[in-house]
Amino acid sequence: MIDKRAKLIETATRLFHERGFWDTPTALIAREAGVANGTLFNYFPSKAALVEAVYLSLKQSWATHLQAAAPQSGSVHDRLAGYWTGAIDWAQAHPDRHALLGQLKLSDEIGDGARAHGIDMFGATLELIGEAMARGEIHPIEPTLLKALAEAQISAAIEFLVKHPDASADETARTSFEIFWRGIALAPSGD
Repeated sequence: MIDKRAKLIETATRLFHERGFWDTPTALIAREAGVANGTLFNYFPSKAALVEAVYLSLKQSWATHLQAAAPQSGSVHDRLAGYWTGAIDWAQAHPDRHALLGQLKLSDEIGDGARAHGIDMFGATLELIGEAMARGEIHPIEPTLLKALAEAQISAAIEFLVKHPDASADETARTSFEIFWRGIALAPSGD
């Protein structure tokens, strides 16, 4: 049996990307998911709740991919580089989902609780950064600023790869991370 909640989230994800979340009625989502409109509201009390569920589903997919991509031990440089490369890999593997996540991050439909939960999904990355700051390996930067800087530079690398499909994703990830690393590292090298 297919999980109806998961099917609704998956269908909404596809339709939100195709039509925009404002222009996608819940009745269409329910119909395309093969359930009654009332069934959708059994799982999500409002369209806003469904939008947040899609947002969190996308964040979880990205966070899971990052965790799998990054080495679990080694230098801070190498572990953060793994997360960085994983972020770019996920966006390339799921361009529609990445584009929708970018739109949802800017939406007023995503409440503070969902945003905080989305950040918590990246706890291992944030923990590593905190440890590196405490050990004096990277500059003591306000974590939300560091996160914003990293996201902006990762997005720039992804946008570059979209516009230059013949470019090497590995080289782009490596180069963009090294530029970021030089800005945050207190040590002169990546060791």
